[in-house]
Amino acid sequence: MDGLESLRLSLNMSFEWIIQLAEDLADAPLAVPTSRGGNHAHWTMGHLVFSQAGLTSMISGRPNTWETWKSLFAGGTRPHPEGDGYPTYTEVLTAYRTVHVETLQLLETIGVSGLDDAPKAVWESLRDQPDFQSNGRLFVFIAMHDMAHFGQLADVRRSLGRKPFA
Repeated sequence: MDGLESLRLSLNMSFEWIIQLAEDLADAPLAVPTSRGGNHAHWTMGHLVFSQAGLTSMISGRPNTWETWKSLFAGGTRPHPEGDGYPTYTEVLTAYRTVHVETLQLLETIGVSGLDDAPKAVWESLRDQPDFQSNGRLFVFIAMHDMAHFGQLADVRRSLGRKPFA
């Protein structure tokens, strides 16, 4: 298995795990995960869309296609309990699928030979961090970022009394 195949597998696996939970929460996207609050599924999925598009924009040098969602879903924002101003949950899930396909297409465009290249447009605040030094590391970061939020979706499902998927 080469690096490209490993990255493709990681991106697809994290996508499949996330989308399964996210789709299951379509009837309760604003449910809170704990008695102390937390990130509901609507915010989590919007955040994953905005973030993944931002991370791939570092690789490609193109603008984040979901920049209009920044005030709602960027890192450091907080979930609106009632989802005020959010696109519909269906729109967010559609955007997540779209961003995933675009990420895989970018991976194929970069190819094995481009994995060690420096990204074209790393944000100044992240420029010195190891995870942002190569295209390959950024693709790993995308998959791991999704999985970091996977647990939040699982917590929301649990708070609703739903059993874990087998």
